[in-house]
Amino acid sequence: MKTAALCVLLGFLPALDQEATAQNGGVFVATGDMTTARSEHTATLLADGKVLITGGTGNRQAGLSSAELYDPSSGTFMPTSAMTTAHRRHTATRLPDGRVLIAGGSVGVSAELYDPETGTFTPTGNMLEAQDGHTATLLGNGEVLIAGGELAQPPYPTAAKAELYDPATGTFRFAATYADAKTSYSGGPSWAAATQLPDGKVLIVANNPAEIYDPEMNAFTLTGGMAAPRYRDDLWFYWHAIISLNDGSVLITGGNDEWDCPGIANADVYSPASATFIGAGSMIEPRMAHTATLLADGTVLVTGGGAGGCVSNNMDSSEIYDPATRSFIAAGRMTTRRSFHTATRLNDGRVLICGGDSYWPFTITRTAELYIPNSSPPARRRVIRH
Repeated sequence: MKTAALCVLLGFLPALDQEATAQNGGVFVATGDMTTARSEHTATLLADGKVLITGGTGNRQAGLSSAELYDPSSGTFMPTSAMTTAHRRHTATRLPDGRVLIAGGSVGVSAELYDPETGTFTPTGNMLEAQDGHTATLLGNGEVLIAGGELAQPPYPTAAKAELYDPATGTFRFAATYADAKTSYSGGPSWAAATQLPDGKVLIVANNPAEIYDPEMNAFTLTGGMAAPRYRDDLWFYWHAIISLNDGSVLITGGNDEWDCPGIANADVYSPASATFIGAGSMIEPRMAHTATLLADGTVLVTGGGAGGCVSNNMDSSEIYDPATRSFIAAGRMTTRRSFHTATRLNDGRVLICGGDSYWPFTITRTAELYIPNSSPPARRRVIRH
C-alpha cells in the first residue's frame, strides 16, 4: 500500500495529494505485562489485530512452550494453549489462511501450526535439519523459505541447508544450495536476516556479499557487497536488523561481527533495482539484538539492543531512520532496557514492544510497552505528480 493511502487510513492526512514527513515526536507508554517473562521469542500480528507471542526463554538456557495473545483494544495479555514443543530462537510466520507456522530454534527440527480459530497448536511435518537463529519468509506462492540458520548441534558454526515448507502438504523439502556454500568459516549464511523484495525474491543478509533467493528458479545467487565496513578476518555478522522500506529498498542496521563487543552502528540500504548496497550513515548508538519497525509514515523505529556479551548494560534508547534524508535522529527512551525483544506494528499504527533481557544485572522481563507516533498535525509537503 502506498504511504499516502496508508496514512489517510490511519487518520494522519486529510488528502491523497499530501503526505506526512517523519514523525519524530512519538512516546513510549507502558501497557499490560505479559503472562510470562521471555526473550528470544516471536510476536506475530494475526488477522484479527491481536498479537501471538510464542516461546523464547526465561533463563537463557531452556526454551518455553507457553504462548499468549495481546489484545490492543484492552492492552492486556492472555494465555493461549501451549505449544507442543518448547521453542527458542525459532520463527513464526503467518500463512495466507491465517494460521501461524512455528519452526525450529534451539530445540531442533520440530515445527507446528497455530490455528487462531481454535487457539490451539498442532504438530506439522518436521524440518529436515535442525536450524537455530534462522529466518522464515512467506513466498508469493504461499510456501515458506527457511534459510540462514545454524545447525543446532556441534560443530559450530555450520550453516543448515535452506528448506521450503508447503502448507498444502504440511511438509518440508530442501531448497537449492546456497551460493556461498563454500564460505570457509560458516559454510553458508547463518544467523541471517531476510526480507522479501518487490519482485518476490528474498534478500538474505549474513555473509558479505549477501544472497538472493529466486523462488521461480529455486536458486541462490550472490548480490552486491555491503557498503558499510562490518567485517574482520572474513567473519560473518549477526544480531542485525532488516526491514523493507516503502520504496522497495531494504534497510540493514547494526549487528555484531565477533569483534565489536558493543555492536555496530553502521547502516546500509539495499537497492533491488541496482542490486547494490548504499551506505546509510551511522546510527546514533551501536546496536545489536535490536529491532527495526516500519512506521505508517515510512520512517523506521529502531529500539534497544546493545551490549550483548559485554560488561556494559543494554539500552533503553531508540532512534528514527528517515529514508528521505538517510539519517537517524533520537526518538526517546523506552520504559525498560531491552535486547532480544520484539516490536510489532499494530493495525492502528502503534508499535507493541515486548519482553527481552538486560545484561547487567541479568534479567528477563515480562513488561511490554507501546510506541505511539506523534498524533499532533505533522508537517506536510506537496507530492508533485507526474
